[in-house]
Amino acid sequence: MKPEVVIVGAGPVGCSLALGLAHHGVRSLIIERSREIARESRALVIWPRTAELLRDWSAWEPLLAAGRFTTVFTPHDATRDEALLSIDFCDIDDSVESPGVLFIPQYDTVRILRERVEANPLCELRYDEEAVGLEQDEREVRLRTQGENGGTTFTAPFVVGADGAHGFVRHALGFSLQGATYSTRVAIADIGIESHGRTYPSPRIALDAPGLLVGIEYAPGIWRTIASVAPSTGDDAALAPEAHAARIAHLFGEQARSAQVYWSSLFRIHRRHAPNFISGRVALAGDAAHLNSPAGGQGMNAGIPDTANLAWRLACALRSSQCAQALLVGYDIERREMQNDSIERTTDLATRLAVYAPPSLKRLAFAWMRRSLRARGMRRKACRTLGMLDGRYTRSPDVDTSHPLAGRRIGDVALDNGRRINEERRGRAALLCCGGAQIEGVTSLALAKPPKRWLLKHPSAIVIRPDGFVAAVIEKPTRERVETMWKRAFCCASPLPGTETP
Repeated sequence: MKPEVVIVGAGPVGCSLALGLAHHGVRSLIIERSREIARESRALVIWPRTAELLRDWSAWEPLLAAGRFTTVFTPHDATRDEALLSIDFCDIDDSVESPGVLFIPQYDTVRILRERVEANPLCELRYDEEAVGLEQDEREVRLRTQGENGGTTFTAPFVVGADGAHGFVRHALGFSLQGATYSTRVAIADIGIESHGRTYPSPRIALDAPGLLVGIEYAPGIWRTIASVAPSTGDDAALAPEAHAARIAHLFGEQARSAQVYWSSLFRIHRRHAPNFISGRVALAGDAAHLNSPAGGQGMNAGIPDTANLAWRLACALRSSQCAQALLVGYDIERREMQNDSIERTTDLATRLAVYAPPSLKRLAFAWMRRSLRARGMRRKACRTLGMLDGRYTRSPDVDTSHPLAGRRIGDVALDNGRRINEERRGRAALLCCGGAQIEGVTSLALAKPPKRWLLKHPSAIVIRPDGFVAAVIEKPTRERVETMWKRAFCCASPLPGTETP
């Protein structure tokens, strides 16, 4: 198989991109230097935004079967065993098909995604190949690898680096991660807790601890502990058995002090991103493009939406080579804006509160949030923010932002036929006609009574991209205006639905 896109890295981001490309009919090859999947739990959470993308690519059901899904997110005070607040994702079940959070260790996520990739005829996954060279011109990219059988050169129209923060591709482009590194160090561990007849609600937060101390159960009796480390504590001491025992006792009580530690690590928290996510025909995604604080669980959950944006753009670029650069520039602008203005702000606020705020301020913050969540509007906003359903593209050349709905994710509401928008679209671009609008000769979805929060004053046509974002809202639409906005959204590389030539 001659690939149209070569992907470096078979982690959750690289595999998601391959599945997204295959969904659009694009052949891809993934290069992965290690067949072994790291057994550390790493990313533990899949939020609603990521879930709906994985559903489009037929990967959600096996993940759901392997993890622990809950519709209610209720952090508890570890000292008092009391709920600090409760966020019920069912408050947004009118706009999300799976309103909840899935707890699953990253090694299971990677294993399942690799299985889906290997079963897809449009995907090829090669292990034991390490990228060592990268060259490109106006037509193609040449990637040199070194493996067990010597060196190989792969050529393709595009290459994507999904090989992590220390991967080859970004360094080959000459990009470094810019931003800040927090002063604190964080110790994480995977531990086994015997219940001894007790129930330990998850997640658990030790509000009286200096800095951050959290426990999250991601499998029955298996927990991830996350703790900030004092500057006066050495690296070895931070990971010593007695240090783990003290944290475990703080979170679970003295009876759990002897819990088994399966794995532990020490790291610094970063808030950094590459100056550009593209260079010519090469793109970056996931940790290769940006590093987030783990606060809020938005690391992997920021990388997979990168691939949803990139996959449809690469598919269009392969159909219309003259539009390739414009399409990749759109990816660069949009995902850097989302990273800088939405994801980093959320994780930075959460990190500063969790790590640096004194216990009294943390309790005050939770009390304020608990009172705020009495209002339905605040509950919905909390669900959207935590579930990574918020955020807007305001600087994209592909989006007409004259209407406040444009540049945002479309709410997955029920259509006139009773099916949800995303269920009907199945990860494809669509034209949604609202309030009785009709466009002759164009296949469209119908919604007679759109939600009031969409702020549609007239019959309107909404251009929905494959990644679920609104590219344009056209009030009192005509065929000509719809065609103009559709061409802008897809850089003239995709025909209107129903007008494709055989």
